Amino acid sequence: MDINKILNTVGTQPVQVVSKKTNYIPLISISGITLLSFGSLILLKSKNTALVPQTLPPVGGQIPQSDTKPTQVPKSIQHYLLTSQQFFTKALETIDQNQKIDYVNKSITAASDAIKEFPNDYRGYHQRGRIYQSLIDSQPELLAQAISDFSTAFKLNQNSAEISRDLATVYAKKGDAQSTITYLSQTINLEPTKAQNFYDLAKIQQQAGYFSDALNTYKSLLTLVTDPSQKSLIENEKNALEKIVATNPQTQNTKNIQPLPEVTPTIDAPTIQATDILSDKGLIIAAPETGQKIEVVNQTDSNSLSGSSILSAGQTNISINNSQINETTQIYIATIKGGKDKNLKITSKSNGIFTVGTDSPSTENIEFKWWIIR
Repeated sequence: MDINKILNTVGTQPVQVVSKKTNYIPLISISGITLLSFGSLILLKSKNTALVPQTLPPVGGQIPQSDTKPTQVPKSIQHYLLTSQQFFTKALETIDQNQKIDYVNKSITAASDAIKEFPNDYRGYHQRGRIYQSLIDSQPELLAQAISDFSTAFKLNQNSAEISRDLATVYAKKGDAQSTITYLSQTINLEPTKAQNFYDLAKIQQQAGYFSDALNTYKSLLTLVTDPSQKSLIENEKNALEKIVATNPQTQNTKNIQPLPEVTPTIDAPTIQATDILSDKGLIIAAPETGQKIEVVNQTDSNSLSGSSILSAGQTNISINNSQINETTQIYIATIKGGKDKNLKITSKSNGIFTVGTDSPSTENIEFKWWIIR
């Protein structure tokens, strides 16, 4: 069909259709093929390539400078704790005393920074308290700071058996039996299946004269111990205490222990000075070990209310010094091992000393326990 005839029928002049060809210059790039035309820029990119918008410079060609400074990412408490522990480890490993002091102080500073930045997080106080605890043997004046840091940590996290046991340990170092008993009891409440906690508590309760409480602790301990020899020793302790409590029902108990004083948190804490170090000992750092045996430092056979002794084979008596003894003091003794058919008894007592003996010497050592009844 003639197209001009059709167009004439509608009154339109013939129009010549011209095919317009656009010229493209292909440019190959890393991200894909770029086709540059006279009219526009077409980017054919691969599916893994992101299109980054370009910012045109303002009129005049000047690019404005931003007044915003780079934002500093805040440090986490883990950063401070890790830094503190790394310096503490270096202090343990180095021999040079000056380096040791420097590393310890950097460890303390990092822990103090954690406390400053995160005052409501118990971990900073606990970390610093353990550093001070490790220094007590050569720096006894730091004991008060260790107690303060542990007390604050426990106030912030009263569900930590580790912190309560650390508190019991430092109070034992101080010689405070009642506070040691208080925190060991809390440790048991938080960690009721660990035999070491029960054993340490029972021993200290005995030494402090809390015999009925010690009896209950030994009963609980027996349910956790499986070793036959250990079980036998605990049974002997329990049986002896049962006799004491039965004949002396008014023995004291820990219900009379006074509540612990409130401790004020310390943000900044002391560091170690080179002049503080004893020339003959140097700075002693002991790595704190969770679960180590707890003993109250001032409770020995010379002043505690219970203890163990051995009457050697071939001997008929042994004298024991104890500041709690006078002529009217009640003393109970029980044989633990040896001395078959031998009857141990108190043969004499006076101010500060008592004697245990038998009528005739034994052919073997006789191990025995004694308790002072108040």
